[in-house]
Amino acid sequence: MNQRRSARLIPAIVPIVALTLGAAAFAQPAPQPTIVTSFSILEDFARQIAGEGADVRVLAPVGAEVHEWELVPQNFIDLEEADVLFYNGYDLETWLPQAEATLAEGALAVAVAEETGYETLPITLGEFEGAPDPHLWMDPRAAVRYVEVMRDALVAADPESAATYEANAAAYLAELEALYEELREQLGAIPAANRLLVTSEAALLYYAAAFGFEHEGIWGSNAETEGTPEQIIRVVTLVREREPAALFWESTISDRYVQSVADETGTPVAGPLYVDSLGEAGTGAESYLELQRANAALLVETLR
Repeated sequence: MNQRRSARLIPAIVPIVALTLGAAAFAQPAPQPTIVTSFSILEDFARQIAGEGADVRVLAPVGAEVHEWELVPQNFIDLEEADVLFYNGYDLETWLPQAEATLAEGALAVAVAEETGYETLPITLGEFEGAPDPHLWMDPRAAVRYVEVMRDALVAADPESAATYEANAAAYLAELEALYEELREQLGAIPAANRLLVTSEAALLYYAAAFGFEHEGIWGSNAETEGTPEQIIRVVTLVREREPAALFWESTISDRYVQSVADETGTPVAGPLYVDSLGEAGTGAESYLELQRANAALLVETLR
């Protein structure tokens, strides 16, 4: 009796199981969008906005010099799989045409800095003098605009996750706005006589404008020839005239050029400052917020 009843139930159960399995298949979540970023600053911004809801990748990794990066095989795979490519623009990524040519049809490419509409400052010396300086992100107020541009692009590309992107971005934007006020107060402790920043690359124009510094570099952009005799002689003369409290080097390039100037002038050397990349693990500059705080702490320690 029980065996026959079980047998009669099997044909009825099979369609139900099939329907359930079919419904489960249709209920599978959509695949995560793949977001590719040109360098680690944008990677951090993308992760803050997307959270766990996207596959975020980076082309020029932490510690790499983004101006002169050369694409490696994994980069081409990432670009081919990208739904969105975020890059800075203003010729920061001199290798960009090769990257864009690798994108799949329909992928979205966004020149984040250019899309912000933030007022640019010109490169002040060297081979690219007069061109827009690309390092806008060093001003936290410009970083706010970066995040807004990236948020809007992700909402447009992946509207199903719009609420997540908007909520994550809102929380991060509040942190960036507070960061600007925090840094302004902290850096205000540096006396006027010590507010000349001399670095390898003159990449702190927006930072200097935001926080009341003068700024000079040995060269104007890492995309040009670095450390020529003419560049060194010019900065040695400037340092002897202006007597800055210290010379600074950046994390993605050697300190040897700054050290050459120091050897000629007796000026102390400090560093690194983090500009074109986040810091490696253990540096205290592993995120944009930490990068800005690490830079400010070094400047205050050295110049106050």
